[in-house]
Amino acid sequence: MNKITIKKLYKEQNWSLRMIADKFNTDHHKIRRILIGMDVPIEKKPRKPMTEEHKVNISTSCKGRKSWITGKKMPKESLYKNMASHLRFDIGSEWLAQFEDVEKLKFLNRCITDRSGRFNVNDDWYKSFIVKFYYDKQFNNLYKRWFGSCDKYLRPTIDHINPKANGGDNEIENLQFLTWFENRAKNDMSQDEWNKVKANIKDYLL
Repeated sequence: MNKITIKKLYKEQNWSLRMIADKFNTDHHKIRRILIGMDVPIEKKPRKPMTEEHKVNISTSCKGRKSWITGKKMPKESLYKNMASHLRFDIGSEWLAQFEDVEKLKFLNRCITDRSGRFNVNDDWYKSFIVKFYYDKQFNNLYKRWFGSCDKYLRPTIDHINPKANGGDNEIENLQFLTWFENRAKNDMSQDEWNKVKANIKDYLL
């Protein structure tokens, strides 16, 4: 094996260790030792292109094989850690772990994604929101009716009691959950206006 050729292939032609090893009918560990001995920094190189035959062999060997994760559940501690790592708030997994129902917690998180700055809020606001609505009777009644169903009209959605169009804000006291259907119908009405419409709903229907 010509060390100068190995160095040239690796540095100038961007060959990987395995590609060079195949050329000289040896293993890539030996090529690596040679390069290190020549003070050549080892870098991550593109992998050797996979042949069609290799792809077919992999596909054939995997047919009928069950995934190792089939039937397994991620430990709850890992679920909370994963959730904390994806939040835009600086909230630890230990704080999230006080809420037993992970799916409900995920749902509440999805409700306050910051699309177009709609919920540009801080960590303390987030904690208050979760504590309030995780235990909120109205939210839980809606959530239980909707969960497991495919009815989008029953899906709980956040409503501003005093609409933003009328100067309402994101203070926790100004938020409630309504079904998707009721929220769309309420639109920009205040709660008092909406209550009057609901009390006389038949007047608005054919």
